[in-house]
Amino acid sequence: LRNSDVQAAVYWLARALESGADPVHAARRVLAVACEDVGLADPMALQVAVAALQAVQFLGLPEGRLPLTEAVVYLAAAPKSNAVHRAISAAVAEVQS
Repeated sequence: LRNSDVQAAVYWLARALESGADPVHAARRVLAVACEDVGLADPMALQVAVAALQAVQFLGLPEGRLPLTEAVVYLAAAPKSNAVHRAISAAVAEVQS
C-alpha cells in the first residue's frame, strides 16, 4: 500500500487471507494505513477503510474479501501524506519536553 502498487497490494492481501490471516486484523491494518500514510491527502480514505472494516465484520469471509480489496485498491492508488502523523508526533514531543 505504501508504495502505491495496486497489484502488489491486492496480491499480498490475497496471500494473507489464503494463508489464514484474520480478515478483521487485515482490515484494521488497512484502517491504520488510511490514517498514517494517506491522511489528509485524501480525507475519504478513512471513510473507505472504516466501511471496509465494518463490512468485513458484518459479512465475514469469503464475501468480506470484496470490500477489503476495494479499500486496498483505493488506498494503494491514493495520494500519500504523513502530515498529520508528523504534526501529532511533534506536538507530543513538545509536551514531553
